[in-house]
Amino acid sequence: MADDDEPVQHCRLDTGVDIPNALEAAGIEYLDVDDTRTIVIYQSAILMVTATEGDASAAQAFDVALWEPPVEDADRDPVDLLTTFIDDIVATVNGSRR
Repeated sequence: MADDDEPVQHCRLDTGVDIPNALEAAGIEYLDVDDTRTIVIYQSAILMVTATEGDASAAQAFDVALWEPPVEDADRDPVDLLTTFIDDIVATVNGSRR
């Protein structure tokens, strides 16, 4: 789980998404942790994606927490990074946010 200091964004989708398949389709590196959590390397940042409704293979909603900022751009706005990540995943699965 993310500490209180770590930026977190929530995403709710109209349909379930298979998070690992979406990450693969987007060419994003990841490591499954368990049925709900996935560690992601995105633009050299380390993120934790946690399914909050369903599991990682059929998530209706998920949280994304920034664990480590991007190596090449440590001063990048964390909210912008998380928003861009969510937008990329939603676009990859041709989904829409609720």
